[in-house]
Amino acid sequence: MGFIGQYILALLVVGLMLFGLYSVVRALGRGRLVSSTDRRLITVVESTFLAQNTTLHVVKAGERYYMLGGGSGHVNTLAEIPAEQVEPWLREQRNLFLKQLRKPQS
Repeated sequence: MGFIGQYILALLVVGLMLFGLYSVVRALGRGRLVSSTDRRLITVVESTFLAQNTTLHVVKAGERYYMLGGGSGHVNTLAEIPAEQVEPWLREQRNLFLKQLRKPQS
C-alpha cells in the first residue's frame, strides 16, 4: 500500500472516529434533555443557530415555555409557547431516548 492508500485509510479512520464522537454527543444531549426537564425550575429545552451570533431557544421556566432569541450580548423574549405544543414533543423525545437505551447492542 502506497502513501496515497495510507493517507486515504487514515482519513477514513479519522472520519469514522468523528462520526462516533458526534453520535455519542447527540445521545448524551438527548439524555440530558430527557432527564432535566422535569427536575429543574429553568431548563433550555431546545436551541438552534439561525445565523452567526444569533440563536433561537425554547426555555421552560416553571410550568411555562418561552421562545427566546439571543445574539451579540442580548436576549429577547419572542413568544410564550403553549405547553400543549411542547410537552408532546418532549414525551416523544423521552420515548425515543428510552427506546435507544433498551435496544440490544450488536
